[in-house]
Amino acid sequence: MKSYIADTLCGIFAFDESGNILNFIDFEDDKQKIIQFYEAINEGIIQSVFEDFLLELKNSGFDEFIFDNKDLHTLTSQTLGYKTELKSISLELKDFRLNLLIQLKKVGIIKTKDEILAQYKEINEELSKKKVSLASGHSDNMIIQIISILGVIKKSISLLSSHLREWYGLHFPELTDKVIDDNMLLAKMISTLGAREKFTYENLRKNFELSDNKINILQEYASNSMGANFNLKLVQDYASQILSLDSYSQDLEERLTVLMTKSAPNINAIIGSLIGAKLIAKAGGLRKLAFMPASRIQLLGAEKALYRFLKTGEKRPKHGLIFQWNQIRGSKYYHRGKIARVVSGKIGIAAKVDNFNGDFIGDELARILELKIKEIGEKYPNPPKKTEPVNVRKSKPKKRR
Repeated sequence: MKSYIADTLCGIFAFDESGNILNFIDFEDDKQKIIQFYEAINEGIIQSVFEDFLLELKNSGFDEFIFDNKDLHTLTSQTLGYKTELKSISLELKDFRLNLLIQLKKVGIIKTKDEILAQYKEINEELSKKKVSLASGHSDNMIIQIISILGVIKKSISLLSSHLREWYGLHFPELTDKVIDDNMLLAKMISTLGAREKFTYENLRKNFELSDNKINILQEYASNSMGANFNLKLVQDYASQILSLDSYSQDLEERLTVLMTKSAPNINAIIGSLIGAKLIAKAGGLRKLAFMPASRIQLLGAEKALYRFLKTGEKRPKHGLIFQWNQIRGSKYYHRGKIARVVSGKIGIAAKVDNFNGDFIGDELARILELKIKEIGEKYPNPPKKTEPVNVRKSKPKKRR
């Protein structure tokens, strides 16, 4: 037998083909109950109260359920395994909803039309707020924001470090000009030791992992430095702030790795969290990346070079952001384009699987990718030969007699 299921903000009704009410879930005008029920549906969850409601109908001999709510129909069919049918335009369900006030009276609920409309407006506003809040906090948006902030922080650290070199260089120019290239190591030395007189063998050995040769060079430069003497407290504080900013960026990278592992595990397994997040951000979200062709993924981040190629005919770009991946950047120049094509194809597959919450296949994709890269190296061991332009001899025009 068939049972029609009508979900309303007052409760869930089940009725037969004659319009007789068979079962009823009363929300009892509890706004939270209503919101929780519809939130659960949006998240693909069937509440136990609804499952028991259908089980009672099943035990009463009703083995087919008719819905006009697509989500409820899908969940009932796929999650509970019941026989269902979706009728978006059902005369029975439409008639029931048009006469809702009469149907409510049958189960002892007295409401006016205005009260139902007011309740409908209030509940829909709450559900809309929840959806907006959920969308704002979606992992995609968090990934995009974090990778954007990381980009700003990296640029800021680079700029601040160059100013630190100039400032501390007034006191110890040999250190900033000749010996230490690592900005964070330089900032740590300035913050920890300060004055060049403290660049002794003991202090350097205690606080930094440096070779004896490097320590001796630093000690010699410090003892013979031609820099000026002044109060270094401000410079040391400035160096500490750079170190603090670098520490914060590392925390953000760890958080980004967690988010990528959760939201885009297959992309993360192939190309790593940082580059994967950059691709998602550049595409405008995981969903947009999933629907992109591999050729476009390959050139994400190289838009200016592509437009220049289209406009002027200059050399066509072979890769965009994915060039930052070690396997491409560290490969031979004549392999990079081929590897980029293979990688972008696998990223496209991974993005689709991640977007639609498919199974984890990242390890398998990474294994296939490794084999493809090895195959490219074996197939093209030598760079392509440069073709010389062919000089075409123009025939002289014949003279007229």
